[in-house]
Amino acid sequence: MEMNGHQAASSPRTNARVLVVADWTADPATVVAACRRRADHDASFILMVPAWLHGLDWVGDPSASAPCAHLQLVTLKQLCVAEGLAIEVSGVGDPDPITAIGDALVTHPACEILLFARDRWAWAWNPLDLSHRAERISGLPVQRIPVRRSPGRGHCDAGARWAA
Repeated sequence: MEMNGHQAASSPRTNARVLVVADWTADPATVVAACRRRADHDASFILMVPAWLHGLDWVGDPSASAPCAHLQLVTLKQLCVAEGLAIEVSGVGDPDPITAIGDALVTHPACEILLFARDRWAWAWNPLDLSHRAERISGLPVQRIPVRRSPGRGHCDAGARWAA
């Protein structure tokens, strides 16, 4: 995960470091509300938005959704800071969420993962779903929080998003 200098100097380090992995299509208010609930237990956060390639986005340009992930990251960081949450570091991750999680944990150890992903085909019993794979590669507890797509964040149109 490239952290690109998105350090937050506003908050001191607290007891628990939580890696927040949020889909760029997720409703930011849902992500921040869950982080707010978790912060009540003395936590600081590492924000990471994978440049997830959804549907046919993976065809052609593997970095097509990076601008959308960056926009989501900026939005999440602003909302978290406004809520008084301790953000240690933030960045856009690899398009593969499992690779992004592994990359983030190499340089920014955490004690747990909050995973915000759209509810699709992942069933709780499926050992190949994203949360089970994240637990296996990280060795950390993963809390998967299904989220709805944020209005206007269905398909990554990088040009339109950067113009806004």
